[in-house]
Amino acid sequence: MSLPKYVAPAELEGLRTFINSVSPESKADLLTGPDRLEEWCAQNSQCEGAAPADLARLRAFREALRGVLEVNTGSREAGSAWAALEPFAQASGYKMRIDALGSPALEPAGHGAERTIAALLAIVYDAMRRGNWSRLKACRKESCRWAYYDKSKNGSGIWCDMAVCGNRMKAKRRRNRAKSPA
Repeated sequence: MSLPKYVAPAELEGLRTFINSVSPESKADLLTGPDRLEEWCAQNSQCEGAAPADLARLRAFREALRGVLEVNTGSREAGSAWAALEPFAQASGYKMRIDALGSPALEPAGHGAERTIAALLAIVYDAMRRGNWSRLKACRKESCRWAYYDKSKNGSGIWCDMAVCGNRMKAKRRRNRAKSPA
C-alpha cells in the first residue's frame, strides 16, 4: 500500500506536519496563540507542557527546518540553512535508553518547546542515518514552500504538486519567455 500524496513515511510525517503548521501561501498559522498551540500539540502528540512563551521559539525552529528542506530541492545554500538550525541543536538534550532487546534509542530531555525540538531533531538524525532525509523537501515555489515527501522514482521532485505549483511555475516561465525579445 502506498502512502497518500505528500505524506512521509513513519516518523518523518510528524516532522512534515510540524513544518506545515503554517501555510506560507495563505499565512494561516496553527501556532498563532496559546489556545492554538495547545490544540495543535494535543492533535499531534507533541510539545507536552508547552507554554505560550514557547510559541516564538517553536515558530523560529519551524522556519529553520523549512530552510533545511529547501536545501533538499536545491533552492538554498546548505551551510546557511544548517547554521540556522545549529542553535536549536546545541540547546537540545537527550538521554540514552536501551530497550529489552538491547536496542539503543535517544530520548529527548526537558519539557515544553525544548523537548519538542529535541524530539524533532532526533527524527531528522534518524532520517539522515536511514538515507531518506533528502526526500523530505520544501516546494521550490517561493509563495508555497510546503513541506512534502518526494515519492518520485529518482527523488528529483522540486514542487509539492506538479499539477499545482509545477504547472504554475512552468506557465510563468513560458509567459516570461514570450515577453522577452528573441
